[in-house]
Amino acid sequence: MHPPMPEYDLVVIGSGPGGQKAAIAAAKLGKSVAVIEHDRMLGGVCTNTGTIPSKTLREAVVYPTGMTQRELYGSSYRVKENISPADLLARTQHVIDKEQDVVRSQLIRNRIELYTGDGRFIDEHTLLIEDQHRAERSARRRHRLMRDETGQLQQMMSKFRQRTALTPT
Repeated sequence: MHPPMPEYDLVVIGSGPGGQKAAIAAAKLGKSVAVIEHDRMLGGVCTNTGTIPSKTLREAVVYPTGMTQRELYGSSYRVKENISPADLLARTQHVIDKEQDVVRSQLIRNRIELYTGDGRFIDEHTLLIEDQHRAERSARRRHRLMRDETGQLQQMMSKFRQRTALTPT
């Protein structure tokens, strides 16, 4: 059997913008909260592979060329002469690391427990957390919050609305 873990009012699977905000809001209301996040994905897709890295990469290309500073310093201004792919990736990774630190700090500051691993429900109130070394532990929760990266929740809600004659606002 799995070693028992504390019971939480809310366990959130995923620390992307929605999960992070929900966890912090619940903690600010005095609820006990835990977040389960996949290894090295703190902050979710937005922080690690989506919006933030893509915008950072764009800025990492524009800044060393001096494009934004040329109006002030002249048309020949360049921050760096030779820009390598390694320079671009290093800058992008630096920003990702800083954003992960911000998320981690917000969780800590709001007394939210962070578990690293893959979470899945094993019954109505219990989640199993499996880490990268295949160690397992469980957590119990009173409330459920689901993330919806694939649109499945919207499809379920659409079917629910059809059966109950509710219309979206």
